[in-house]
Amino acid sequence: MAEKLNLRQLKVPVTNLLKKVFSRERFTANLDIAVGEHGVSEKSDRGDLKLEVWLESSPDGIRVKGDIQGSVSLQCTRCLEEYRQDLDIAVDEFYRRAGLSTLGGDGRRLADGEIQEEDEYVIAEGAIDLNLLLNDAVMLSLPIKHLCTEECKGLCQWCGKNLNEGECGCVREVIDPRLEVLKTLLESGEE
Repeated sequence: MAEKLNLRQLKVPVTNLLKKVFSRERFTANLDIAVGEHGVSEKSDRGDLKLEVWLESSPDGIRVKGDIQGSVSLQCTRCLEEYRQDLDIAVDEFYRRAGLSTLGGDGRRLADGEIQEEDEYVIAEGAIDLNLLLNDAVMLSLPIKHLCTEECKGLCQWCGKNLNEGECGCVREVIDPRLEVLKTLLESGEE
């Protein structure tokens, strides 16, 4: 099982950027990631997905704006085969400075130490962690059902053969489940 995405290269130091308000830096990373039941995970060192963003400082934090382009590895929910899904995602998020008060869900200002919004990105220890941003952006852009093709036939429910590779030869007697009781009565010889 692949672990949750936690790449060191996506933990970007921003201490110098925070010292110069309204300054910008460019950040790029080439990644090879897969999507599983627990979200995005790393497959290898270099890959087909490119994260290219601008980091823009402001008095309240860092704005991250750019694109995620390329492809990720998925597993088809019907045939269980691995396939590649193309992505082109626009990113525009804000990382808030730790310790600053912010607006809560009800619009009022939160006091220092009060719990912040769950989906809020925060600058921690002089760095921004793009792992969570990448995971969120990729997972939200994917369809709920991962299909290698719209015409995917899936697996045979009796023998498990991939039906995209050909028929399996299983004899399939389809009976309406509501009439299953009548079939058992006929087989037992009762009238």
